[in-house]
Amino acid sequence: MRGIHTLRLLAIAAALLATTVAGAQPLQRYNAIRDTPITRFKQADIDLMTKTIDGALESGKDGATVTWASPGTQNSGSVTPAEDPKGRPGCRMAHIENKAGSLQNAGDYIFCRNKNKGDKAVPWQLVSPWSPS
Repeated sequence: MRGIHTLRLLAIAAALLATTVAGAQPLQRYNAIRDTPITRFKQADIDLMTKTIDGALESGKDGATVTWASPGTQNSGSVTPAEDPKGRPGCRMAHIENKAGSLQNAGDYIFCRNKNKGDKAVPWQLVSPWSPS
C-alpha cells in the first residue's frame, strides 16, 4: 500500500512542481524544484496529506477547507474541494496548499475516482493540474 501512495505522491509532486517550473528560465528551474514544500516532507507528512486530500474529495463540501498539520514539525497544508470545472461525473477539483517552514506552494488539481477497485487501489487519482485558461 505504501508503494502505491508513494507513486501517487510523486504524481502529485510532479503536478505541483510543473506549475512552479512552467515558464521559469533554465537556471531557475532547479531552484524552483528545490524550494517546494513537498521536497521537505517525511513519509508521515505525505501520509497525512494524502489522507486529508482523499477525505476532502470523498466527503468534503465544495468550498470547505480541510487542514492538516504534522505534529512536531512546521509541515502543514490544506485542501479545498470544489466541483470539476468540466462537469465530469466522479471528478472534483481540489485547491491544495502545502507549507514546510517558510516554503509555501499552492495549486488547483483535478482528481477523478479511481475505477480500479483492487485491494491496494487509491480512491482518487490525480488527473491534471487545472488553470482557467
